[in-house]
Amino acid sequence: MSDSSDPQHGYDEVLAELKVFVETRFLPEENEGIEADSPLLQLGILTSLNTTELIAHIHDRYGLFMPPEYIVGKNFKSLDTISKLVVRLQTDPAAMA
Repeated sequence: MSDSSDPQHGYDEVLAELKVFVETRFLPEENEGIEADSPLLQLGILTSLNTTELIAHIHDRYGLFMPPEYIVGKNFKSLDTISKLVVRLQTDPAAMA
């Protein structure tokens, strides 16, 4: 069996897509970009409003509902943690739209 036939988005694909979204929507033009482990909350890139917009994007893009108990700082501290959360939610029937 090949994992390439799996319809779920893998970590690398989710990370790449979310990186583009966050950089495009939330970074000033003069910023050179962010890394997977950049501290988004500490840098002020993810504010409460931006986090709400990101959650809406995850819903629209991946068809996932974000359970309220997952909307905590440890899950949104970097693109890495957000991507891992999205991949984990893809296997959670309760999160599927």
